[in-house]
Amino acid sequence: MFPTLDLDNVIEKMEQEERQIQGKTFLYDFEKGDFVVKDGRLVEVSGKEAIKVWIEKILKTEKFKFEIYKEDEGIDEYGTTIKDLIQGRKLPQFFLQSELRREIEEALQKHVEIDRVEDFRTEQNFATLKIYFTVILKNGETFGQEVSF
Repeated sequence: MFPTLDLDNVIEKMEQEERQIQGKTFLYDFEKGDFVVKDGRLVEVSGKEAIKVWIEKILKTEKFKFEIYKEDEGIDEYGTTIKDLIQGRKLPQFFLQSELRREIEEALQKHVEIDRVEDFRTEQNFATLKIYFTVILKNGETFGQEVSF
């Protein structure tokens, strides 16, 4: 009398559609500042590797700088203000740590597959700041991420 609905199939179909919406991701060498090319073609990545590229890209993109990422009234704008925090200022270390963590967690929540960030730490070497953290995906997988500024 009542229709039945297989929720497992509905959820699986929705997850597949979300992955398709994200499109293709190509490996990017952030040190060289260019895409990785093999045999004359861009190297396509997926899964964790695609998420790693996305993380580094969103963290290194300056928020409010590029018109292509502009949203109405700056709400939910793509990128971070990490460079503003670390360049040309002498902020107390505890404040800097707290703001970096907040900024990173806020930016990474925009990815549909990321659940949370843990084990956050930074390392300052002269003019280079390295940020380390562990990313926990919604499917339970984890990986370490390092981003240098």
